[in-house]
Amino acid sequence: MKKIQLSLAATLGAVLLLNGCSNSNNPDINEAPSTPVVPFAPDATDLADTDAHYDYPNALAAAIEPSLLNVKITYIPTLITAPDPTNGYYITDPVSGNNVCQPYDNTLTYPITLTRADVDRDTDKTDVCEPEIKVNFQADGYPVTAAYNAKLRLRGSSTRLASQKSYRVKLRSTSPCSASTVSCWRNDEITLQFNKHPYDLTRVRNKLAFDLMRDIPYLNSLRTQLTHITYNDGTADSDLGLFTHVEKIGKEYLQNRGYDATSNIYKATEFSFNSDEKLILNSDGTPGDHFEDILEIENTSGDHSAIIAMVEAINNDNADFDATFNKYFNRNNYLAWLATNILMGNWDTRTQNFALYQPAGGERFYILPWDYDSALGYEDQPDVLAESHTYDYTLLGAANWWDSQLHRRFLQQPGNVQLLIAAVEDLRSKYLTAANIRSKMDKYKPLVESIITQNPDLTNLPTYSGSASSKAMQWDAEYNRLTGTIETNYQRFIAGLQKPMPFWLSACTSGGKMMLDWGWPVPFDIQGGMLTYTVKVATTPDFLPGTLIYDLATPTAATSTQFGEPIASTYYMQVNAKKSSGKTTHSFDYVDSGTQRYFGVMSFIPTPCL
Repeated sequence: MKKIQLSLAATLGAVLLLNGCSNSNNPDINEAPSTPVVPFAPDATDLADTDAHYDYPNALAAAIEPSLLNVKITYIPTLITAPDPTNGYYITDPVSGNNVCQPYDNTLTYPITLTRADVDRDTDKTDVCEPEIKVNFQADGYPVTAAYNAKLRLRGSSTRLASQKSYRVKLRSTSPCSASTVSCWRNDEITLQFNKHPYDLTRVRNKLAFDLMRDIPYLNSLRTQLTHITYNDGTADSDLGLFTHVEKIGKEYLQNRGYDATSNIYKATEFSFNSDEKLILNSDGTPGDHFEDILEIENTSGDHSAIIAMVEAINNDNADFDATFNKYFNRNNYLAWLATNILMGNWDTRTQNFALYQPAGGERFYILPWDYDSALGYEDQPDVLAESHTYDYTLLGAANWWDSQLHRRFLQQPGNVQLLIAAVEDLRSKYLTAANIRSKMDKYKPLVESIITQNPDLTNLPTYSGSASSKAMQWDAEYNRLTGTIETNYQRFIAGLQKPMPFWLSACTSGGKMMLDWGWPVPFDIQGGMLTYTVKVATTPDFLPGTLIYDLATPTAATSTQFGEPIASTYYMQVNAKKSSGKTTHSFDYVDSGTQRYFGVMSFIPTPCL
C-alpha cells in the first residue's frame, strides 16, 4: 500500500470546539490540541500491500482496471448418485409455494438431478441444503475447454432472497496453482465470487469502494472486476447481466500478498468485539459448535486462542486499554478502517462486513474491509429513503459503533477523538475526493450502462415506484449522486459528535417495583459534559397524551429509576439524554408498529429481574 505523507487536519481545532462547551470534565477530549494532530505514522507492524497486486499483473491476459470481464457458464449434467447425510436439496411445496429443504434419505430414488433452479432455491444459508452444480467456466484470458472444470453454488446472505442471485464458482484447480492440472483464475485464484448487488440501484457501489480503498494507506483492499455473465443451461444462452467479481479472503488471498498461508482469517457475521458465550474453544482447542455463527473461519492456523484472549482483554474494564489495544491491533490500520467506513457510510459494519487477519505466530489483528454495496449513500437511495424508517441518526456517524467494546473504549481514551477526526480529514482531502470518485465513475459508465439499462437488470433495478422517471433515468440520477456522498457522510459525522452517544434501555420488576435502566453503554458526551435524562413509559409507542403511565419530566443525572409495578401488559419506554448545549439523543432501541418505526423506543412486558 502507498506510504502516507504525514499531514495536518486543518479544521481540527474548529471541529473539537463544537458548540463552545465550556463546562467540560475532560479537556483532553473537548479542547483543540495546542499542536496539530498527525493521525498516521509509519510503524514496523504496518501491513505491506502493493498496489500492483490489484491489476492482475500475472494474468494470462492482463486486465488494467477498470475493465469488463465476459464470462460464460455452461451447465454440465449434475447427478447425485447416493444419499449424503451432510447435505440436502430443495423442493417446492405445492401448497405454499415455499422452498423446503429436503435432507437426503435412503427411501429416495437415485440418481437425483440438480439444476440451476435448485441452486437458486437455496434461500437459507444456515440449513443443511447447499445445492451445487457442475459447470464449464469460460472467460476472457482463461484456457478454453468443454469439460467440467468448476462448480457453481449460491452465495450471500440476505441477497439470497432477491430475484437476481449472486454465485460462487469454484474451479477444480488445486493449491498451489503452479502445480494444478486445472488452471487457476489469473494464475492464482481458485474461488470466484460473482456478486449481483440486487439492492444497490447503481450496481457499482462495491466496485467503487474497493477501487477507492486501493489508494488508502494501511487498509488492504480486494481485487474486483466488473463482469458480464452469460449462462447456458445446456440448450440455450441466457443473459444474467452485470456482476462484480470480488476476490475471496482466504488462502490464495494470503499467498498472493506474500503473507504466511497458515495465518488465521475470520469473517465477522455477528461479531461486535463484545463478550459472547458462542466464542469458546473446546478442550482440544478446536472452535466450539457455535463459534462460526459469529466468526466464520476463512483460513486457519489451527490455533484460535489469540482471538479469545483479545476479546477477553477488550472486555476487561480493569485492564489498561491502551496496552491492550497496542498488543492486539495496529493503530494505523484501525484508524484507516474506521475513518473509511465513516466517510463511505458503511454503517452495516457493527457486527459484520469486515474480516480479521491474524498473521501466523502473532497476536495482532488487522481489520480487512468486506462488502460495501450498502455504503456510499445507500440510506438515501430513493427506494430506501421512501421507507423513511430504515436508518436513524444513531446509525449515521461514530455513534453507529458505540455499543462495541473496542470502538467505544478507543474513543473514550483522551486524545483519540482528535486522532479519528484527523484521520477522517486526511482521507477526505487526499483519497476520497469528489474528483477522484467522478474519475472512476466516468470510467465505469461506458462499461456498465448498456448492460444495466437493458434486461434482465433493468426490470430488476430497485427503483422508486413513486417516481415519474423511467428506471433508466432513476439509475442515471443515482449513479451521479454517488459523487457527493462522501461529503454528506462527513457532515453527518461532524454533527453527530455534538450529540451524546446512544445507549440501550432495559426494564424488569423487583420487589413490586418497575426497574428502568439506561446505563449500558454508560451514556457519554464526546465533549466531556454532564448529561441529564427524561423518561417516559406509555401504553403506545407514540406516547400521546392519555397513554403515559410514568413520566419523569424533571431531568435527572441518574441512569436508572423505578416506579410501582404496572399490571401485565405491553408497555413502551423512551429515554432522552440531553447535554448543557441542548443537544439530545435517544437509545439504540426501536419498535415497529404497523408501517411506522419508532426510534429510541423499547417495548417490554413486566418480567422479574434476573
